[in-house]
Amino acid sequence: MGHLEYAGRVFGAPPPPGRPRPALLALPAPGQCLAVTGPSGAGKTLALDALARVTGAAPARALTRQALSRTVLDLFEPGLPSPAVLRTLAATGLADYTLWARAARTLSMGERRRLELALALVRGPSAVILDEFDAHLDLATAQALACTLRRLARQRSISLVASTHREELLPYLAPASVVEIRGPEALARPQTALALPRDLLEEFTFERGRLADYGPWARWHYASARRPGPVTDVFLARLRDEVAGVALLGMTHLFLGPRNIVLPDYASSVVASGSAARLNRDLRLLQRVVIHPRWRGLGLATRLVRHALENVPVPFVECLAEMGGFSGFLVRAGFEHRGRCEPSREARRLMQSLERLGLCAEDLLRPERLKALALAERERLQRQVNGLCRSRIETGHGALRGGASVLDFERRRQALMRLHCRPEYFLYTRKP
Repeated sequence: MGHLEYAGRVFGAPPPPGRPRPALLALPAPGQCLAVTGPSGAGKTLALDALARVTGAAPARALTRQALSRTVLDLFEPGLPSPAVLRTLAATGLADYTLWARAARTLSMGERRRLELALALVRGPSAVILDEFDAHLDLATAQALACTLRRLARQRSISLVASTHREELLPYLAPASVVEIRGPEALARPQTALALPRDLLEEFTFERGRLADYGPWARWHYASARRPGPVTDVFLARLRDEVAGVALLGMTHLFLGPRNIVLPDYASSVVASGSAARLNRDLRLLQRVVIHPRWRGLGLATRLVRHALENVPVPFVECLAEMGGFSGFLVRAGFEHRGRCEPSREARRLMQSLERLGLCAEDLLRPERLKALALAERERLQRQVNGLCRSRIETGHGALRGGASVLDFERRRQALMRLHCRPEYFLYTRKP
């Protein structure tokens, strides 16, 4: 006799019912959202599971304990194209290299929800299902995620189905229809009873700031170890009294390879012959764009950069960025992608030295490989690494000024990044 049968006999309970029948749902049209509501235990999960089985829609599954112990990028299948993985992470609000190499368990709950969404989206499904997408999230983070879901459904023409028991999130999700689950019944809410849509992005304001405003935000930028170049303009995004993002603009580089082709009037030869003053007058460089993790995925970076471009009184603004090539926010803000930078002379020399020594670039981060070299070779590598970290001309990376001239880990890490990095060149041209 099983435990359940024994308890039933002792307490005179009726036999347990069979598997409950799920409520029947249908996918919304591409680009639209269906919101599924109902109290806990009403059968929302049962209905969503049935919909996924019938339609083949991709469910955004909760991360398992095993998955939480792995790094973010390791959770994506090795056979997937890496650029597609990075673009998907950026689209869901995880455009942050510092997150990609971390264990998933170290992410905030909001970042975990975004990661689960990215894992569901990476193969380009036509329909996605999210069960209790706002679970364990505070209200502000849940509102931001709802707006992200709404934007992604529209941009990618996805049929999105999301369940929640929080009615206050529905205006931000802006569903085409709302269905309330009551056991095996799915009750459609009348269109006249749907809440008016709210776009959280429209609630942000933009204003000028000071360089001191950037200090607390530097830790969220992948180049936080390097200070930006000379800054001329700072712009802030605010949500009421809270700073939500910051953008820095400053003086651009005197010599830049892509500029020789795109802006011949400011080519290296022209600047070298005495036109540096005109370059400093007419051009600025977008140096940093940092959005608070809570507000990523809304399109806030696009709005902030667009506001900055419209309020900097110069004909041209340049930007050198790797992330801009994956997230697309620079182009949406008004920049044009006009090329990319080639490896610098210092980078080529260091790579040649590594190859001659039988080392790969990643060996710069392996102390045991470096210690095995003769002292003269280590000193030569030290000079080349320091020279690469100081270079600004070809790549446009900020210089590492000051500090001890030793082959420390931070310099080696920066050198490794510059060996592989070919920043995309973006240009904004002010219309007359």
